[in-house]
Amino acid sequence: MARIVYMAPHANARTGGNKMVFRHVETLCALGFDAVVRRPPQTPSPAWFEHRAPSEDASVPFSPDDILVLPEDSPEALRQSAALPNRKVIFCQNPYALASYGLAGLPPELRGGYRTFMACGVGVAGLIARFFDYELISVVPGFADERTFGPKAKEQVIACSPRHRKVEQMAIRYMFERLHPNADAWRWEPMETRTEAEVADVMGRASVFLSLARMEALSLTTLEAMASECLVAGFTGIGAREFATSVNGIWVDEDDCEAAAHGLVRAVALAERGGGAQALMRHAAAQTAAQWSHAAFAQALAAFWRDRMGVTA
Repeated sequence: MARIVYMAPHANARTGGNKMVFRHVETLCALGFDAVVRRPPQTPSPAWFEHRAPSEDASVPFSPDDILVLPEDSPEALRQSAALPNRKVIFCQNPYALASYGLAGLPPELRGGYRTFMACGVGVAGLIARFFDYELISVVPGFADERTFGPKAKEQVIACSPRHRKVEQMAIRYMFERLHPNADAWRWEPMETRTEAEVADVMGRASVFLSLARMEALSLTTLEAMASECLVAGFTGIGAREFATSVNGIWVDEDDCEAAAHGLVRAVALAERGGGAQALMRHAAAQTAAQWSHAAFAQALAAFWRDRMGVTA
């Protein structure tokens, strides 16, 4: 039976993409596949979220029948693996990394070894198909983990993750505090340095989530906020355009911080009033997130490896 080896050059990184690599391996093992995360020497597995994914040191030799799964954002890993005879898959969670310093940054003679892609969303798959040579592209969607994220008793909390938009978050907060007469009653909870369990707790209690997505293929954090039944306001980034509607959030044009501040005021006012309008938006958000569930992800992941790659569990 072929072994599936997910390569994690930055195994301890506090990113949604890194978390998803470990979730893939964890889920494959639970389904009976032989899978492992391969991490650099002296690099521990991440401790900011719980997982059951087995891992190995990169000094362990590959077996000839190992299938290598490489991230789109590590040109060094792509370059080093290009000459290996093993079957290879690029797991693409950021098409802009793929098209800039990732696969596109390799010499043309090395790119030819990468013709199988696993994309985290339909939009990502479409971009790969338009700009790269390929033999196979399959969508294995990311997911908002319903086992971890869900609503709790709501408080006057605004949650956000400003890792990609620190300046914008500061500007939006400044404007919000001048637009909303009761702004002092609301507590801000930035989450980019928190563990997954802490994020789930904050989101569960937060009435409102300010989306600061930027050039993200899926915007997993936004989906997790929806699963937590937050009232969402702000930017879609790129990937969230696949699921953002006028019913499930208050979305504004990219980079328009003033519009985002006004959208945040609207979301807060909805939460303060209570009633049917805010309940409808929370329900629509939860229904959207349910379409990106762990159960749907596990089914698509198994189908990819079994039906498209011919690997048996």
